[in-house]
This record gives sequence, C-alpha cells and structure tokens, in this order.
Amino acid sequence: MKNRFTTLDIAYLIDELRQKLVGLRVDQVYDIDKKTYLIRLVRSGGVKKVLLLESGSRFHSTQFEWAKNPAPSGFSMKLRKHLNNKRLEKIEQVGADRIVHLQFGMDTAAYHLFLELYDRGNIILTDHTLTILNLVRPRIIGEERMAAHEKYAVDSAKQNFAIGRTQIEELLRNSPTGTLRENFLSKLEFGPALFSCVLSRFNLTPQTKIATLVNSEETLLSTLDKLDGAFAQGTSMLTKIENHRGVIVLSKPQQSSNKKTDDDIPIPPSSESQQPLFYEEFHPSVLEEWLGDSDALKFDSFDEAVDEFFSKIESQKSDMKQLNQEKDAYKKLERVKLDQHKRLRELKEGQEVDKQKAEFITINQSTVDMAISTIRKLVANQIPWDTIEDQLKEARTQGDPLATMIVKLNLKQNKITLKLSNLYDEGQHALEIDVDLNLSAYANATKYFDLKKASAKKEERTIESQGKAFKSTEKKTLAILKEAATIHSIKKARKVLWFEKFRWFITSENFLVVGGRDAQQNELLVKRYLRPRDVYMHAESHGAPTLIIKNDTPCDDVPPKSLNECGVYATSISGSWENKVIPSAWWVWGDQVSKSAPSGEYLPTGSFMIRGRKNYLPPYQLVLGFGLLFRMTVDSIDAHKNERSRKPGVDGSDMQSLTLENENNEIEEDIPGGGDMDDDEDEFPDTHVNLNVDGDKLRTRLTSSTGSVLDDASEFLVTSAVPSANSNSMQKIKNKQKKIAKLAKGQPKQQVMKSEKPSLAVEPSPVNRPKRGQHGRKKKLKEKYKFQDDEERELRMKLLRAGQLAVNEIEQPSSTATKSECSEDEENQQIPELEEDLPSEDAQDEENDQLSKEDDTNTTTKLEHNENQHQLFADDDQLEDESREGETELDLLKSLTGFPLEQDELLFAIPVVAPYTTLQNYKFRIKMVPGTTKRGKAAKTALESFQREKDATPREKDLIKAVKDQDFARNFPGKVKLSNVIRDKK
Repeated sequence: MKNRFTTLDIAYLIDELRQKLVGLRVDQVYDIDKKTYLIRLVRSGGVKKVLLLESGSRFHSTQFEWAKNPAPSGFSMKLRKHLNNKRLEKIEQVGADRIVHLQFGMDTAAYHLFLELYDRGNIILTDHTLTILNLVRPRIIGEERMAAHEKYAVDSAKQNFAIGRTQIEELLRNSPTGTLRENFLSKLEFGPALFSCVLSRFNLTPQTKIATLVNSEETLLSTLDKLDGAFAQGTSMLTKIENHRGVIVLSKPQQSSNKKTDDDIPIPPSSESQQPLFYEEFHPSVLEEWLGDSDALKFDSFDEAVDEFFSKIESQKSDMKQLNQEKDAYKKLERVKLDQHKRLRELKEGQEVDKQKAEFITINQSTVDMAISTIRKLVANQIPWDTIEDQLKEARTQGDPLATMIVKLNLKQNKITLKLSNLYDEGQHALEIDVDLNLSAYANATKYFDLKKASAKKEERTIESQGKAFKSTEKKTLAILKEAATIHSIKKARKVLWFEKFRWFITSENFLVVGGRDAQQNELLVKRYLRPRDVYMHAESHGAPTLIIKNDTPCDDVPPKSLNECGVYATSISGSWENKVIPSAWWVWGDQVSKSAPSGEYLPTGSFMIRGRKNYLPPYQLVLGFGLLFRMTVDSIDAHKNERSRKPGVDGSDMQSLTLENENNEIEEDIPGGGDMDDDEDEFPDTHVNLNVDGDKLRTRLTSSTGSVLDDASEFLVTSAVPSANSNSMQKIKNKQKKIAKLAKGQPKQQVMKSEKPSLAVEPSPVNRPKRGQHGRKKKLKEKYKFQDDEERELRMKLLRAGQLAVNEIEQPSSTATKSECSEDEENQQIPELEEDLPSEDAQDEENDQLSKEDDTNTTTKLEHNENQHQLFADDDQLEDESREGETELDLLKSLTGFPLEQDELLFAIPVVAPYTTLQNYKFRIKMVPGTTKRGKAAKTALESFQREKDATPREKDLIKAVKDQDFARNFPGKVKLSNVIRDKK
C-alpha cells in the first residue's frame, strides 16, 4: 500500500494547489499529531481551504474533519505566531528534490515553510533570510547541522530529475550485474511508478537483467537509446503538466482457493460479492495507460483523490482486520478437519499393517518358533548379549537361513525383530516384525490380530465423534465470525461525541456536565464551551477539576437536583476520593468567570477569576456509579421522551433552597412560588446567601436584594485548577466576617421598611446602614422638596427606570428578545423602592446628574467586562465545533438512553461514570465507593457483570463487547470498591 508521495505526485499537486491556495490568508493552525498539521486558509467572500501537511509523507488540501489535539503543540504555537494573517504568496518544489516550499508574506515580512517528504521527513519554519526559527525534527548530518538559528541549506537540494546519456552508458558498462531497477532507480527522481511507466513504453521492465542488454556492442547502443528516450519522457511528464485528474487503484484481498478434504467438504471462503475493495495506490491520470485494466476510481482532481485515499485508509484498516479474522477462523476450521481425516487414515493404515504381521507370523509359524527357541537357549546358558550378537553375525556370513531371518536383537525388552515374507505371494514385500520371546509364534500372531480389532473399534468411535466435533468447531467458528462482524460494524458506526474527551455525565434532568482532566482541558472548557448562563462548579480539594453544567435553556435556572448531582461528582473526582475526605463545593454563573487578571497579576493555565459571590453547596458522600448509555436511532427517541424529564416550575428561587440556616444546620427554603409571577416579585423580594463561618460551625443568613449586598460580592476572587486546602478559604471568610463585625459596632439599628404590600422582614446588613451625615442630608432634602406631589414623583421615577433599562441594553447588545423578556422582571426588581421622604425637584436634578455620571462609569466598566467575556466565550474554534456537530446539544442528549427497550434500534454503547443517584434508572449500573481495587481490574469486573445480566439482549451484549477496553476505566476516580456486582455461579 502506497503511503507517501513520489516526485511525480509532488509536481502535479503543487501545480494544482498553486491555483487553489495562492492568495489566501492563514486563519489558524492546528496539529493532529507530532508529524501532521492543518493550516486553515481563508479569503474574503467566505472561501475557506484547509491545507494538511504531514512530515515525510504527504501534503494536500482536505475536505474531511480531522481530530485535532485539544492543546496545540509548541510548533503549532510558533506557526500561529508567525503565519497568522499572512498571505500565501508562493508554493513550489525545491529543485528536483522531494521538498515543498511555501512562502507567506513578502520581502522582509516573509516567512518560509519547508516540507521534506523523504526519509523520516521534516517541517522547517524560517524567516526571510532562511534562518531556521523552529522545526519538527532537529538533526545533524555530517557537518550539516539542522537546528534553530541555523541557515537552511536550500542549495543542497537535487536540481535534475534524470541523468544524461554519458552517465547511462557508464552505468551500463560498469554494472553488468543486477537489474535496471537496482542500478538506475536511485539515480533518478522519478519514483517506482513513473520509472516502470516510461520503461514499459520501450518494451523494458524494471526487473530486466542488465547482462542481457549489454552482451554485444550493438545491443548496448540500442539499450542506451531506449533508456535515454525513456528518461527524457519521464522528465517531460514531470515538467509539462497537462491536467490535474487523479486515480485510486483498488485491490481485492487474496482469497485462498476452495480446498477439499477427503470427504469432499469444501472450506467456504467469502463470496465474491462480499469481498471488499481496498485502496492500494494513488496516481495522477498521466499513469492511467500504464495501469491498464486495473480496478480504479477516477477523480477530476488529483488533490481530491489524495484526500479521499488518506481519509478512508483508517477505516479500511479495520475492514482488513475483520477480513483477516475471518480467514483465521476458516483456517482453524480447516485444520480441525484435516486433523480428523489424518487420524482416520493412520488408524486404517495401522489395521492393515497389524493384519499383515499376524498373517506373516502364521505362515512362517515353524520358523518363528525355531528362532524364538534358539535365542531362549542362548540366553538361558547365560551367554553375554554381545557374544550372542557376534555369533549371529558369523552365522549370517556362513549363510545360515535362521540367522539371516533375525534382523535385530532387543533383549532389554525381551524381543527380537524378524524379517518375514509371504511364502504364497512373492509380490508382497517382506516385513520386519517384532516378536515377543515370552510368547509362541501363535500367541504373537494372536496379539497382532487383537491390535487390529482394537484399532477398528477406535476407528468406529472416531467416525462417530468426528461429525459432532466438526459441527461443534464449525458452530464456534461461525459464532466468532458473527461476533467479529458485529463488533466491526458497531465500531464503524461508533461516532465519538465531542464531550467524551472530557470527564462528563448527564444529570437525571438531562443537563450535560463536562469537566477537565488537566489544566489544559480546564482552560479549553472555559474558553470554548462556557456560556454566560451555564453553571461553573468547583470543589475545594486538591486535584478538583473545572465542571460546567451546560444550560440549554438560558431563561431558566439549573434545578437544585442537578446542582446536587454535580456537587457529588465535583467532590468525588478530586483528590478527596483517595483521601476519603469530604470537601465543600460551590458554583457560580458562567458570566462570573473570566480569564482577565487584575493589573500586575498573572493567571496560569487552568486558573480563572471569579467575580461575585460563590454559592456553596452542602457536603455530600463520596458515592459514584458506573453505567452504560446507548445511542439510539431517531425512530427510537419518542419512546424515551420522559426518561430524564425536568420538573416544571423550576426557577431561580429553587436554587437557593440548597443553603443552610443558622448554627442548627436547618434547611430553609425561599418564598414558595404560587400564583402570578409578577405578583410574587412585587410581594416578595429576592434573597441571597450570606455565608458566615465561626470556628467549626457553618452559619448562613438570607439577605434581601432590595436591601444592600455585602461588599465581598464585588470582589475579585481567584480559583485555581488545583485549589488550595479548604482551611485557607474558610479562613478568608472568617477574616471578612471580622471586618463586617467591626463596621457594625457603634452604629444604630435600622428599622426595616414596610412596603405597601406585605413582604418578608429581612435583617439589614451592617455594611448598608446610613453613613455619618447622611441622615441630616436626607432631612434637608425632604424639607426642600416637600411641595413635590406624587404624580411628579412617579413621572421622575419612570424616567429613572427607562434610563436603567437603557444601561442594561448596552450591557447585553446581542441578547435575544426571549432573553430580554426573561430578565425584564429581574431588572425591574433591582430598582430601589421609593422612600417616603423623596427629595424635591432641584435636588432630584442634582442627584440625576450624579446618577448619570455613576451610570456612565458603571457602563464603561461593564462594557469592558463584557468585551472580556465576549473574547472568552465567542472563540473562533467554538463556532467551528458547533457548526461541525450538525445537531443541537439537546437532540444529542435525547438520543442517549440508559434503559433501552427491546424494540429500540441501538447503535453503540458509551461507558459513563456519574453519581449513583443519577444512574437509578439505568439498566446496567454498578455502585462505586473508595476502595482498594485498581481501575483496570474494577472495569473488567463491571464488564463481566454486565455480560451476566439476565435481562440483557444479544444486541446489548454485542454493543458492550464492542466498547474499547481503554474507554471503560478512563473516567474512574481512582481505586474503588464495587457493589451489587453479578458474580459467576460456580
């Protein structure tokens, strides 16, 4: 199978890509692995091309999606730094060598990329002076040193495709041995295909012996003319490109012929119609005539042919593996049949020999008895065995017939070997027969007859069991083939979902939770997938990852049940699992997370800024579960509509019901929802959690949003991908509470205002009590504006309301109408209620001017924060991934079920680790707690338990077998102890 470019491929592809790509600008660079890179090129008007470069193998544009590394390599970052927004000005071949040169930019701003396609290959980035900036594979060849800051030696590349007539003649005269391929191919830059093609036009082949071409001067000159003409045509094909069409040569796997065993039962190979066609080679269409009648796919573009070839090569490898498994199974079946027939043949042959021996002994009975008695006498006279052999040799030389009959003495076993023949049939050959000295001739003959009968009975038993053995083996073989074909088809249908590279699970209310495996994935999650109304969750434990609850309904809040499940997951997959310590977890909204650090500070990879209050969750037990999700077809989704349904009426107030109240740790719920929403909002203010810590006890207080909010709500808090110990964060909270307590000393208690409608009496925060002098100022303002009537006051407040709404529109210019409607009540709720002592008109104007200045400042700050959020959430790669998925996230989750039905059409199975309460409705589930069993062994035990499930259908078992071994244990938190495992009954 062809896996790298030849010079002909390079020449044709460069000429085609020059017309497609020159003039486009570099938009982004990605890496697939250490040797393969993708360069995305764009042009105004929506034109987008992706150029794939693989060191030492290939380069071409691609229309297929390739799996990219989640974190770019150092070489990718270097390419991004120098090539982004640069225009591709030139693409050419360096001389006649297998080196591709790409130039980005012009003059002193130019950067050059060299792709080497020979040997182990290389990719080199240089500046306009050809000084190497970075490269994939530094190396030293003799005195030539290829590394960063060195000059790239472009002049060392080969400049000629072929050799001249003089060199051809020298090679023919000086190398009379070997073939044309051995002597000339390495001297040319043609490649095997082009070399064979041009030779075939002159009735030569690469395997032609040179000795047959130079046996005379006339033949030598004729061969010289042919080779010179062939090489000239090859050079012309490399330099004069007529079209850009391409072909892919197909091949069928070799099938063994129908071998028949002795009972004429053939071994059935794959039928002709079922034999798959595999991609073997790719060539420009100029070699089409040389390919002849070979099966081939034709393309209008050589670039498309190459892209198709390499994109399908991986799937064809799995097809070939499945075909090899089929061959191995049939070979095993064939070996079993041959072994059975060989055994029967040996039994039959043994019976014939035993029968002949018995008959020969019977015919020569007197002679055999005489030989037995003679040897007995010699042994009885205590004559040494060596002396007996010497006497037999002397008797043979003297022509004694009895001595001549005795071939060998085996006195250790008390046997002798006699050479007997059939006296009545001279056509039969004589046989050497072992005779027992303890038995007479007749007894020896009887022994051989008995051996023949025993062999006959054994043959009968073998024939009887042969059919059963063969049927059993055939059944096992067919089962193996069926299982291999099923697993192969499942793996081909298996589509790796975008969140499987992270830690993930789906809550019982159909919310997707994703988490990072390391600091790089934490960074990727926040930058690419975190949206403003998603929930960001973290546990205060070493090694705790970033978790995101994907909120597919931005107008609604995430229900408490899903928050609880995510909290269990956050605390369990951290270092607390091994330490068996229960940490605390907290959550914030996605728009509270930022990557922009304060001035003078630096955020490392995987660390983020948290703006605002953290919402702490109660402690949870370390209990997880391991289960299986099944991907269904679209037709089967309707039967699982209510499998992970969400309870109606979930709003933001329910999220606060997870908090604790006072030192007694009593659970206090917010104002229950009932009746009209607008009435509730007017009647009851929003509440927020104020967390206080005193010693080892945890206290919380609900503070009204119509009142004031604690100062720490506007502070910038940093959370790291690997957070500090729990004691540090608790100490920070304790210090803040001490400051609040100091501020509260000596200040009078403020009475709680009563609105017209009944409301919840809320304890005011000490921070929001009136400052010194403020009460006197309000008294003066009240006196000044005492003539202002209610109608004028209401009109001015409407103007203030309209200004507040305008500021909110500036904060979120891209929000949809639906989102605006959802947040309208919240915005109105943030407007403070009117006090009874409102100021008069002049002071109101003065305060309006002050408010407008503050609003401008706040608007500017919020706009800056929104710009950072926009840069964080609207990442270029996120848009590309979303467009590539082609199906909404909600539809994707609906197609996954944990409890498949018999009528469902299942595609593949996906292992999942989640809180055990989430897996209660799963058909295949196992409970996990911290233990001593290693992850691999635990995963294997779980797999065996799933296979023993009584209610498991054959299709489900096949899907479970098709899951890769590495996918089972990759999400386990560590060493575990499994519960409710189905053991094998012995």
